[in-house]
Amino acid sequence: MKSTRYYNQHADALSGQYNAIEAEVVHRSWVAAHMPVKSGFACDIGAGSGRDANWLAKNGWDVVAVEPSNQMRQLAEGQSHPNITWLDDALPHLNKLRGLGHRFDLILLSAVWMHVPPGSRERAFRILSELLKPSGVLVITLRHGSDEQENAERGFHGVSADEVLEYAKRRAVALTDRYREPDRLRSHVDWETLVFTVPDDGTGSLPLLRHIIVNDDKSSSYKLGLLRVLTRIAESAPGIVVRRTDDYVDIPLGIVGLYWLKQYKPLLLTHKIPQHPNARQGYGFAGDDFYHLAKISNYDLRVGTSFDVARGATVTGAIRDACKNITAMPARYITYPGENRPIFEYQRDTVRISRKPITLSKFYLLGFGTFRIPAQLWQTLG
Repeated sequence: MKSTRYYNQHADALSGQYNAIEAEVVHRSWVAAHMPVKSGFACDIGAGSGRDANWLAKNGWDVVAVEPSNQMRQLAEGQSHPNITWLDDALPHLNKLRGLGHRFDLILLSAVWMHVPPGSRERAFRILSELLKPSGVLVITLRHGSDEQENAERGFHGVSADEVLEYAKRRAVALTDRYREPDRLRSHVDWETLVFTVPDDGTGSLPLLRHIIVNDDKSSSYKLGLLRVLTRIAESAPGIVVRRTDDYVDIPLGIVGLYWLKQYKPLLLTHKIPQHPNARQGYGFAGDDFYHLAKISNYDLRVGTSFDVARGATVTGAIRDACKNITAMPARYITYPGENRPIFEYQRDTVRISRKPITLSKFYLLGFGTFRIPAQLWQTLG
């Protein structure tokens, strides 16, 4: 946030103003119904004078207080409870906070959201949701003020509860309550409080998985096969990742094709299970090279195995056919709810059969292309 200059210049006056009202009074609308029963690990983002952080610490919480204004933070540290750790950090990135590796039972953003530029808010909300433990509580207060001069002077942006609720919907974060009340000192300001909780596993990915499994329009069993393949890769080969960001994970497309073969080879070549009981056509990926895999042990279809020229050609051809089928069918048709945008992105590259022995290395598997998975979905699968 870039609005710290005002707070540095007026730190003494603002600290006195904030501390004039007790935290119990400021937050009484939501505390009785939604404050976690057991004290745990809390984060006060935009902690200001330290009023709320001290209140939480006195009630048994271990608190990380995040405050980007140097003057405000220094004043607050001078009267800080010993259970509070102060951090110089700010939304939307919260790099230092995230670097601690903590997840919180309670995150409080009191009078902060209006400082976050609209273009950074979706990312900010995503980061907040990732910092919460399963069943953790996120409290955001929204400032609605009509004084344009004050808004400009203090770097305030307009806020909307509907905007925040849309971000929550995208992250599968549940709204549990909302309140609106006037400011106790200023007639031109009122406050809206939104209380959220993170259900399920805390990543926000289980609703997306439910959509893929249950509600996706594509009825083919391939979508379930792809999920199972990705789960096995995430569990058994996390080191295969070639690129990782906050939003996605890239893995070699070849590893997806390889695990696809490992999954379907016993079903087709050993147990001879058809795709559909009445189907006359076979599996789209099962060409001549796939059936020649009958001479190769499933155990050898793993990263690190080497093959001579003949078997290498068979394995390469089978992986190539599998990758073509995966990208043409399940990866193409598994889309986000209400959209035509695929959940899994990919780039499939042209692969020629080598006249030399091969080794199933990360480099070799990357030659088939890349496969992109949403980061939180990868975390859930693994």
